Amino acid sequence: MTISNCSYCGVEITAENQSREHIIQNAIGGRKEVPNVFCRPCNSTFGDRWDSEAAEQLHYLSLKLQVVRDDGEVPARYYQTISGKRVRLHLDGHMTFPPQKPEITEMDGKVNIQITAPDTREAKKALKGQKRRYPKVDLEAGEKAMVCQETYLEEPVNVTFDLAGDGPYRSVVKSALTLAVSAGIRGQECERALQYLQPNGEYCFGSYYRCDLIVNRPADGVFHCVAVKGDPGTRKLVGYVELFSIYRFVICLSENYTGPLVEDSYSIDPTTGKTIDLKFDLDFSEEELAFAVDDRDETAAAGRFAAAHRVMALIQQLTFEREQQRVAGKVYKETLETLGFEPGQEMTPEIAMAMSKEITSRMLPFLKHRLSAQLGGSVFAGRPKGFPPRNK
Repeated sequence: MTISNCSYCGVEITAENQSREHIIQNAIGGRKEVPNVFCRPCNSTFGDRWDSEAAEQLHYLSLKLQVVRDDGEVPARYYQTISGKRVRLHLDGHMTFPPQKPEITEMDGKVNIQITAPDTREAKKALKGQKRRYPKVDLEAGEKAMVCQETYLEEPVNVTFDLAGDGPYRSVVKSALTLAVSAGIRGQECERALQYLQPNGEYCFGSYYRCDLIVNRPADGVFHCVAVKGDPGTRKLVGYVELFSIYRFVICLSENYTGPLVEDSYSIDPTTGKTIDLKFDLDFSEEELAFAVDDRDETAAAGRFAAAHRVMALIQQLTFEREQQRVAGKVYKETLETLGFEPGQEMTPEIAMAMSKEITSRMLPFLKHRLSAQLGGSVFAGRPKGFPPRNK
């Protein structure tokens, strides 16, 4: 029987403390799990700290790309526009503003309550809350008087693709270590990675864009990938992690690798949950690996910036297509109801003309918003700043 030990703390892994570690965390769409990498206490600690920090900072991408997860949908989240307004982004693409405090005026013994809410359900909930304060409020009349109005943001949401703190980077290194264990390498053999994962550990990775390490990079779409290569000839165990087709990292897992030649990878489209077949070239010279791990790639900031813009263009296109489909379906249904057109009814020239005018009128706000978005372009804050200060 093979005895496994926790790669982090070294304790023996038993039936009571065993856990399964995602190679790429499920919060951003990873699926594949590996047993016996870490004990349960260590795994829980990493999840609460490093993985949660990474998931939080990558949440916008997960939400806008509608990442598919095993543990439920990506939750809605509040963001700020460039002027500071708060707006809640939802997985299906729509946005809502936060509830506002009801405006209440009393005159001549009568109470006027004006409620602004993100949706009808919240408006009804707020109205019932006022009923407890003002028992004479007519709930039925108030609900009938509700007006639902859709508007589009006139300014972009302010997001950044910078990664802050050590959490996301430790999560990345942990991904490469987990794949190495999955490939049959003992976690304890990844001494550079384990040293970095300790408090105040020395960096063992760098952002790398000087050349493309993916031989058959897809021309479109978004993916996550992790790859490792162990070569006893060079005594190097090297990892590569790329997230959302934006963030690219080269990791030195070990400088004393003496095991067999090993190559393994895991790549996935987070928008579908399907694995994809990518090929990697991780044959680094001694000098090039040192260059990458020491984070000396001066093209990294520009490379990540360009990659982020490509993904943002894809997000804008997906957002437009989803909204177009939603609006078209809604407008068609409302037009039929307004004109009283029944399924199976003969389509006369007069009805066709009336439908054309009605649909055009109802689609106009969407078309104006689309034109405005195209003229304004995509906006997000800041170029990537690289990593926190390195320990020397």
